[in-house]
Amino acid sequence: MSSSDAIVCRQPGNIECAKLGLAAVGPRQVVVRTLMSAVSTGTDKWVMRGTFGSGNVSFPAVPGYQRVGIVEEIGSEVAGLRIGQRVVATSGLGYVDVSSSWGAHSSRSISDAVDVYDAEGLPAERSAFVVVAQVGYNAASRLLLPAGAHVLVVGDGVIGASAAFACRARGFDVLLVGRHRSRLEVLGRAGFETLNGRATDPEPTLAEFAPEAVIDTVQNTEAFDMYIPRLPRRTGQVVYSGHSPGGVTAWGDMAVLQERELTVHFVSGITGDRVRATLALMRNGQMPSEQLLGTVAQGPDDARALMKNVSEGRLEPVAAAIDWTWAA
Repeated sequence: MSSSDAIVCRQPGNIECAKLGLAAVGPRQVVVRTLMSAVSTGTDKWVMRGTFGSGNVSFPAVPGYQRVGIVEEIGSEVAGLRIGQRVVATSGLGYVDVSSSWGAHSSRSISDAVDVYDAEGLPAERSAFVVVAQVGYNAASRLLLPAGAHVLVVGDGVIGASAAFACRARGFDVLLVGRHRSRLEVLGRAGFETLNGRATDPEPTLAEFAPEAVIDTVQNTEAFDMYIPRLPRRTGQVVYSGHSPGGVTAWGDMAVLQERELTVHFVSGITGDRVRATLALMRNGQMPSEQLLGTVAQGPDDARALMKNVSEGRLEPVAAAIDWTWAA
């Protein structure tokens, strides 16, 4: 039986880096040796706390849903992939006696072939973020606006940052509002106009910017009350591109949305077409996710400490990742 080093959450708050056994690969599956797995500061946190609302979390579990690596083994019915190929994978499966909560934070694991995509030529620090980058791409793709339109992105996490990159790729003028000084500095260096909504009254800047659409990645009533008055009646658009854990089912006033005749999009999940479109943006340099990377864990102790900080909501950088090459 082959084995893998993996982040294992035994129970909420009980996190370790452990060696796990791997099952045999199925006919429509591949084994991918991970070079780097990217951290989602929202989803990974909620999974490790047991509060993620989309699907059940069964402990002990391996979290994570995005990684880049090298194909090591191919099932008998798999076509279009080859041993030695660099790929991204949106899952990690096959752990013995441990469940997979998407399971990407490991040095080696099984993935269904349909969840694996070619990543040849892409740096690991960029392609590892393929899923969160795809979420940003999905949000930006919903906007029915011409190039040059003013788009407000709310939230300075990796989803908001990815949405800002995708909006810029479409030629939109972007203003990103966040609440973390260090994250906003990173995004400013990436070429975005930013505003610290915690330190500054956003109203004057929003009035001058005059947004035609909003991508909301935080989804709370405070954000709603900030941007709704500034969207134009009848032509304004809102894309909700976050996740609300803990039973929250409303973060805005539907009556206000209707009264102002705004167009509203709700986006979630991933599709193969959107992943491939996101990889194309990464290849042409329009989705440089590595510019967001602030922390890279090296080795098992670093990896455990990083994920402990994530589970406790104490990760400051826009984005973080685990380098698994030590386990090769």
